[in-house]
Amino acid sequence: MNFSSIYHNLMEQLRSKDAQIDGLKQLVSSLVEKVDSLESELASYKSLVKEQLDTIGILNKKIFGCKSEKTHTESHETGKMESVPSSIRTMSVDDAPVKNIRKNTHSPYRRPERRVYKEMEERIEVLTPDAEELKGAKFVRSEKTCRLYMIPARIVKVIYDRRIYAKDGKLIVPRLPYVPENFQKRHIEPSLMAGILANKFYYHIPINRQVAMLKNAGADIARSTLYDWCGEGIDALEGLYQTIREEVLKADYLNIDETTVSMIDEDAHHTKKEYMWGLIDTKNRLAFFDYDQGSRSKSVINNILQDYMGVIQTDGYSAYKNIGEDNSGKINRISCLAHIRRKFIESESNDPEHSREALDFIGKIYRLERFFRKKKFIPEKIREYRIRFTVPIFRKFKRWLDRYISNSQIPGESLIGRAVAYAHKEFDSLKYIFDNGEYRIDNNAAERLLRPTKLGLNNYLFFGNHKNAKRGAIIYTIVESCKLNNVNLFEYLKVVFSKEPKACETYEMFLPNKWKV
Repeated sequence: MNFSSIYHNLMEQLRSKDAQIDGLKQLVSSLVEKVDSLESELASYKSLVKEQLDTIGILNKKIFGCKSEKTHTESHETGKMESVPSSIRTMSVDDAPVKNIRKNTHSPYRRPERRVYKEMEERIEVLTPDAEELKGAKFVRSEKTCRLYMIPARIVKVIYDRRIYAKDGKLIVPRLPYVPENFQKRHIEPSLMAGILANKFYYHIPINRQVAMLKNAGADIARSTLYDWCGEGIDALEGLYQTIREEVLKADYLNIDETTVSMIDEDAHHTKKEYMWGLIDTKNRLAFFDYDQGSRSKSVINNILQDYMGVIQTDGYSAYKNIGEDNSGKINRISCLAHIRRKFIESESNDPEHSREALDFIGKIYRLERFFRKKKFIPEKIREYRIRFTVPIFRKFKRWLDRYISNSQIPGESLIGRAVAYAHKEFDSLKYIFDNGEYRIDNNAAERLLRPTKLGLNNYLFFGNHKNAKRGAIIYTIVESCKLNNVNLFEYLKVVFSKEPKACETYEMFLPNKWKV
């Protein structure tokens, strides 16, 4: 082999090695790209896992945690209170919004007061010894012992035997006791209708259980019949429902919220989520529910409030935020401090330090509000104290939010980041609470209003259709308005169904806040 062939062989080997090196470089490059992609994907998964863990933590807290939203610092107030300015300590006891008192952790046990059952029907039975024992005996004293008895419910069939007379060629027929027109064909009396509705919508007893209860009481009534009776009874309350609606919308301050209800989708053969709206006039103690085909769109609440002028208090749902703009400034909106607090409670597991700083500000505000309520201050005095003592806390909290809203150390997508963003966005809408002492700092009144609907649906699961959901809004309006005024629902409905309307009368006489038995 000559030198030329050896050279060519070596060159071929070099070119082959160069090709292998180029191939390896491409492989390395592709592997690097793949590693970068995997690292990016891993970071995304880590972020997703963290969000899921945060969500799981929130859900666990809701399911297994304490139901109260009070923070640890709110629940254990001892020593000097930093929630109010030091100037308060120089005020008189009657004027000071918060007392500087250390609670005695070893307070003596107080025996609970004995129940006296004041409003209960009483029956006195006199017991005397046997006649034989009384011979020659002298009366010494009387001793009274109380025991509670139960008289089970009974269904009584009353047959009206009308005696008809004739006079001057005309028949004289005694009138039957009045019932609404749609009750007559059913042979149902107002007390029974009132009992069925009260059982279902006040005590949340489903119809199938009421069937068994009525059977034990002597009335074997089909379940379908009871459903029909419920519908017809609620339909008879439509006029009263509209009157309550008009009264609620006359208020200058309303708490508003919405909640989900389950509805049967006949086409898909399963339940679907719909919405019911609740409004409460805390001053006049009236509540109003509305159901508009289950919609949650802003057009529904705009339609409800189309003629309203005043102040509403809501959570941060966008439909409420746009109300003021859509109503030409006739409506002002107050946001809810409880929702702001709730966000920071949820973020405690994510960022305890920043969350507790925010909760400290909110806790101070709530402590002042509890003191105002405890002292039963009139609205004018509450407004005065809010301006003097709550406003400085608000300003500090606002500066804290402004500082951290742009803080790069707080990730925007984290729980604490979302809590800060939500509080910052809602904060300006809280300013209206300083206009009137009757305004609340949160929307809890509306949330409490809607809880019975959820409790009821836990028992009877769903509304069958839109018509029945609308009926639910009618009866819940009356039930919750009666609750707000401590009105016995059964007695109330019994009278409402028994009262024959006259031309000169309106349903205003039946408003629960004006009701007198």
